[in-house]
Amino acid sequence: METSPNDIRQIDIIKMYNAKRCLVVDDFPEIRGSLMRSLRSFGVETVDTAANGDEAVKLCRQAKYDIVICDYNLGNGKDGQQLLEEMRYLRVLLMTSLFIMLTGESSREMVLGAIECQPDDYITKPYTEASLRTRLNRAIIRHEALLHIKKAISDGNYQRALDACNEMIAARSRYANDCIKMKGQLLFLLRQLVEAKQLYESVLDKKPLVWAKLGLGRILLEMGKLDSAENLLEEVIQEDERYIEAHDMLADIFVAKNDVQRAQKALEKAAQVSPKSVHRHRKLAALADSNGDDELSAKSHQNAIRWGMNSVYESPQDYFNFARKVSDIVRSGDKAAESNAMVKQAVSYLDRARKRYNNAPEIEAQSHMVEAQLFQSQGKMEQATAAADKAKKLYNNLANPSVDASIEFARTLHTINEEDQARAILTSLAAEHADDKNLLRILDGITSEPISDDGKLIATKLTKSGINSYEKRDFDNAIDVFTQAINAYPRHVGLNLNLIQAILAATEVSGTNAQYEKLCRRAMRAIGYLPSDHKQFKRYEFLQKQLGKHYPNALQET
Repeated sequence: METSPNDIRQIDIIKMYNAKRCLVVDDFPEIRGSLMRSLRSFGVETVDTAANGDEAVKLCRQAKYDIVICDYNLGNGKDGQQLLEEMRYLRVLLMTSLFIMLTGESSREMVLGAIECQPDDYITKPYTEASLRTRLNRAIIRHEALLHIKKAISDGNYQRALDACNEMIAARSRYANDCIKMKGQLLFLLRQLVEAKQLYESVLDKKPLVWAKLGLGRILLEMGKLDSAENLLEEVIQEDERYIEAHDMLADIFVAKNDVQRAQKALEKAAQVSPKSVHRHRKLAALADSNGDDELSAKSHQNAIRWGMNSVYESPQDYFNFARKVSDIVRSGDKAAESNAMVKQAVSYLDRARKRYNNAPEIEAQSHMVEAQLFQSQGKMEQATAAADKAKKLYNNLANPSVDASIEFARTLHTINEEDQARAILTSLAAEHADDKNLLRILDGITSEPISDDGKLIATKLTKSGINSYEKRDFDNAIDVFTQAINAYPRHVGLNLNLIQAILAATEVSGTNAQYEKLCRRAMRAIGYLPSDHKQFKRYEFLQKQLGKHYPNALQET
């Protein structure tokens, strides 16, 4: 059996500290000095300090630190959580280093966000030198015992790490439980799902530990056992809704079940519990788009901007996504009373993007592209054309435009009714990235008909399904099918006309209602300008007249 941390001689702990290089990050010089003195009294010889996140990253690029002690609140700029994310992202802080978070903050969002980011330890203020020493002693002794496993994981040698875990478990190490946790994660990484499932089940047979339930839930999800995974994760949330990972996995389960509404609700809950994850807000915005929830989509894009500020995950695309979503909302006419404020916010974000990325011609080009879409949604065609002309000049001067810039340019061309040019760009992108299914789905949703072969097949299948329900006079199901199809292919002329036709048929049976009017208004805005030589023009003209009788507001320009 191993010696207890309490039984390790102080001289041995001092030797451990003596071999470590430490970095202290705090915006107050007196606290940096106090921590430096404490660490040196513990036995650390080399202690560097940084006043902010940028200084800390710079130092970590220059030297390898064994221990980083960082305050959560670093004043202006990055906070401690964002710094930890950036260090890991840049791989200047590996698993072989300890990261200790210090904070006097107690807000729910901060605590849960910091825990989710998984520092090695988390110490709240105020603390004494004695309590700091006790916590650091425990952390460093545990870290030393597991260091060979962490090094193997850091090197990408998961099998070696797994073998080391098994050795410590067999030897009944004091840190056997840590090894069992790591073993489950390693089995997952090695795709040994059956063995991982058996491991977690054996732990749960002895004690209902939450980490084992979460691990088993992930394995069941990966194995496609969706109902079992759902039941287990719901059980975890019943115990304590603060287990964010459970909400995230439930969202993935509901997506796999094609239940995007429940997926959205699960992810909404996760974002409420821990709101600082930029990735989660982006994912939530995408789910909201799938559900036609424009308000939540816009809010999620705003949150991605807010929490992305100073983060390594900050992206100009969040600014553009918000402005583009405002265009959709204004065009739909659903938030007429609030649209002016939203437009002002969108314009402000576009200006901010140009300033923050002032040496990036591509970002400037994209900002004018989105601006053109924003003007068009307000019916300001002169300004829209002027913004589009600026964007064209900038785009044509780009040596190698990115996929994002090319997609935005295609969206803009489609918005100003230059459909052929838009499809030419999208067709070229689809050919270059034929294996990227996610990208192809994005391309398929931009113009009046899908670009990819898969998109065309899916749209055709959904069309047949909706028409079949329509012919059986099951108008409610037809409306549901066409709405689902339009969520994937929002500009598809045929699908939008099918939806309008099904709604008009349902209206003849059940009468008018506000939701039908809203769907019709969105469908008409999505179709936009339709030239008289379009193959669907006569049908469009007929349905337009029918809408005038039942839902005249769906035809009003915003």
